[in-house]
Parts: sequence; structure tokens; C-alpha cells
Amino acid sequence: MTAIMGDSSQNAFKDILEDQFREKIYNSFINDAVLHVLKDVITYSHDIVDALESSNQSPTVACRSGCSYCCHSQIHVLPIEVLLILSFLSECFTRKQILLLMDRIDQRLQRTREKSLGSLFSIKDKLPCIFLENGMCSIYEVRPFICRAWNSMDSSLCKKIFDSGKFDDEIEASSARNLIFESSRSLFSDFGRQLKLETVPFEITQAVFNCLKTTNPLPLWLSGQDILNVNTPLGPVSSQAHLSDNFPSYDAYSDRSVQPTLVSREQEYIDYFYGKFKRRLAGHRYTEKHSQIHSFVFQNIYGKPIGAIALNEVISQNKTVHIHYLKAFILKSGNGTLMLLELCRKADCFNVRLSANPAFSPNDKFSYMDFNVLRKWYEQFGFKGDSCLCRIPRQE
Repeated sequence: MTAIMGDSSQNAFKDILEDQFREKIYNSFINDAVLHVLKDVITYSHDIVDALESSNQSPTVACRSGCSYCCHSQIHVLPIEVLLILSFLSECFTRKQILLLMDRIDQRLQRTREKSLGSLFSIKDKLPCIFLENGMCSIYEVRPFICRAWNSMDSSLCKKIFDSGKFDDEIEASSARNLIFESSRSLFSDFGRQLKLETVPFEITQAVFNCLKTTNPLPLWLSGQDILNVNTPLGPVSSQAHLSDNFPSYDAYSDRSVQPTLVSREQEYIDYFYGKFKRRLAGHRYTEKHSQIHSFVFQNIYGKPIGAIALNEVISQNKTVHIHYLKAFILKSGNGTLMLLELCRKADCFNVRLSANPAFSPNDKFSYMDFNVLRKWYEQFGFKGDSCLCRIPRQE
């Protein structure tokens, strides 16, 4: 596929996307909220494409409903794209459709195992996308960015190349569509890398297979774990005996045995931050009622130190992670909000309670007015209570 676009044009459009969605994307990485923002970016990108083509600033493509030559390609998708697809399946697919999909996944994985791209292209007519049904995309609304970017100015040429078996022939395409949708995809890939999340693209069939065999893949991914690049044994996933009557629970598809652990969720949550941020604060110690207090310097997505946090696990009737200390280096900069947003986002992923005592001041210079202001600030993030505030995770 040939589409001429300069790096400067792509960077310029990507800058526009970042200006439009940066804060919204960053704040949306709280549990499944990021999928809603992904939909917003997709809609925004399509609005631009439609405006360009309707005003003749970009040529109209030849792609039409029922044309599915490119739907026999080996495409790779981002983790967030697979998660959006799974969300769509849970909302729109019936039990029967899920069983048929899983059969198609089994068949395609068996046919493609250990085969080169060239050998796969020679049997492409037997390898339609797992979501292609009667020449139509069954997940068209949430199809990956690469499917939106791929296009052709001449459908007859697509048919000629498909029939010829030459997978390296070029097709003239709309550069506007390529630029816009590839920039949108790159935006989420960049944010994922900055937040230390899995971002390496994976072949779509194996990616969907791995996620269907994983219990609750979205919070796992948001907590920093891989959901695509995992060693999932190839085997039958379509047994009706394993299919939950209450879809969309993916627990029924999981073959993974859960090993008992002596480490609590609360300690795993603290260990995540303590391992991610290496700079420490002095002056914190063990206490009689609390576990060890872990303090660290918090960095933003660019690696710049913006504040200090200290956490510890509180063992009581309801285990919590106590925010012992949270302070931005520059006051009224919004960095305190960024830090607390990240603490809450990961608390939802790890399914742990958070607690905080706004009356605590490391300098012992604190007034009743300060307490009320801080309490109202914490309440914006879901904390509730009088003197000691508590936040229950969203998925609990």
C-alpha cells in the first residue's frame, strides 16, 4: 500500500491530538475509563476524515461494505485495541456468537502455527479475519486503527493482487486516512509506554485468544502486567462446558491456576510504586500499629520529580493502604492531583482500599481551615469519612 505523507505532517497532527486529548487520556487511565476516551479519539479522527473527504480536500476511497480483500491479512493490534474489542463482545455478542468465534480462533491458530508470512499469503483465502462473517466485519464499530488506516483508491486492483498471490504489490491509498489513524494509534502507544504499560503490538488472533483466556484482562493491563505477550497454551477454548452462562465473565475461559500467595494485595500495591520510583525519602520508620512506611519521590510521565509520597499497609478489620504523606514540590501546580489520581487508579487495579488523614502535617503547622480544604479535595477522588478518610476501590 502506497501513501505519501511526511513525518512533519504526521507529527503536526499528532501534536493536535495531544493538545486535544492529553489531559483526558491521562486522567482516564482509571480502570475502564480509558476505553471510553479511546472511542472519543476514534470518533474525533473519523470526523476529520469525513470533513476532508466531503470537502474534496482528500479523495474518497473505493472501500465499500462487502469488500474484504484486506481482511485476510496478518494484522497486529495494541493491547488497548484488544480490550476495546472484548468490551464490545461482552455487550453485543450472544452466547452462540462467542462459541462460533472461539471455534474460528482455534482453527486459525492451528493453520497459522509456525508458518512464514509468504506461506500464509499463499493460503490467505482460507485465513479470513476471525471477525469476518459473510464478507462483513462483525466488530466494525471497534475495529483496530490499522483496519481504519488501510484503504484503496481502486478496489479492482485489490482483487487482482488478492487473486495473484503477490503479497508485496503496492496499492494506491488515501494518505489522509493513513496519517490520521496511524497518529491516533501512536498516541495511545506513547501514553502506554510513558505509564509503563504493555504496548507491543500482537497478532490479532493470538491477542484475542490470550485475553479470552485471562480473567479480567483490563485491570491486569492497567496494573502493569502483560496480557498479550504471555505463554498461553494452545488448546480448545470452545468447550460449552467452560462457557459461563453470565457472559461477559471471562473467568470461564481461563486455564491458569491461581497460586496462593502470602503477600497481600495491599503490599503488592505498595511494592508496585516502591519498585517503580527509585528515589527515597528519609525519616520514615516502622511503627507499632503500622507496617513499614514506604516513601518515595513521585515522577510524572516525563520522569520529572513532582512530589513526595509515603504509604503503608494498615492491618485492621478492613485492610487499607494508608497515604501517610502526599505533597507536591510546587504548590498549586496540579501535581498533587496527578499523584492522587495515579494512586487511585492503581488502587482500583489492585482492588485495595485507600485511607488518608488530612489532619496530618509533617511540619505540625495545620489549622482547622486547612483540614476542611484538604478533606473536600480528597472527597473529589471518592474518599469519605470524618477525621480519617477512606476510599473503596471502584471494582469492589
